[in-house]
Amino acid sequence: MNLNAVKLFTAVVQQGSLLGAAQQTGVAVATLSRKIGELEKSLNVQLLERSSQGVKPTLIGQQLFEQSQTSIDTLDEIARNIQSNQQHIKGKLRLSIPQAFERIWTMIDEFQTAFPDIELHILASDRKLDLLADGIDAAIRVGDLQTDSLIAKPLSPIRHKLVASPDFITKHGMPHTPGSLQNYPLTAWTATAEQTATWHLGKTKLPIKPHFSSNDYQHIKHHVLHGKAIGELPDFLANPLIDKGDLVAILPDYPFPATPVHLLYPAHKLPSSVVRAWVGFCGEWDNE
Repeated sequence: MNLNAVKLFTAVVQQGSLLGAAQQTGVAVATLSRKIGELEKSLNVQLLERSSQGVKPTLIGQQLFEQSQTSIDTLDEIARNIQSNQQHIKGKLRLSIPQAFERIWTMIDEFQTAFPDIELHILASDRKLDLLADGIDAAIRVGDLQTDSLIAKPLSPIRHKLVASPDFITKHGMPHTPGSLQNYPLTAWTATAEQTATWHLGKTKLPIKPHFSSNDYQHIKHHVLHGKAIGELPDFLANPLIDKGDLVAILPDYPFPATPVHLLYPAHKLPSSVVRAWVGFCGEWDNE
């Protein structure tokens, strides 16, 4: 059971509405609704009755609400004690992350709030840096791993989407099958100019010949936003632009496979208190 989801559920019950709980917790209404839906699915029960007047707990939801209060209060007290100890962790954290990995910035902001005495230095590169040779304490890597010398902890995977601007769709029309993409201007991520681009859309493996390619998703985002092509973007770049209406999802019924993301640190040396703080924080943040 996701304890953070239980806390969000209790906030909704206390406030009597998703909007009130969102204002109390600072969590968006859509996120609240999704987290509680996931909690209901994991328990295979309905916890809330929703109506135009607001929400109220079902009988089982009321039981969960009452029984969870003591546990949540205890956990909050433990968290306050841990946070008090965290304030005294000092040092420098050298962190390697991929370029254009915007998902991490909220995590970093919250980490520095929780650990104000830890100095953070970011090395942004899509190259697989040698943690020991380059003096790096920890790394976040996207894609499959090919090393036995590092401890790897999985984080939530990245999902990619095909997107285009509304103006592009107005001009060129909407594709309806993966095969029809060959008739459109395309832009894709490739590590080098010589690399062959292949999109895996549902069960379809589609080699493509993009008229624009880059090893930086920010370039692809710019190209797509300006109506030049259909392109592939990670969800943390695509979703905010889709929500704003700046981009449109293409072929959503043919999803890309999830791309794994891992937190890495050296296996053969005892991690410092700074690294342990980062590893523990990432695990908690990723579960929220």
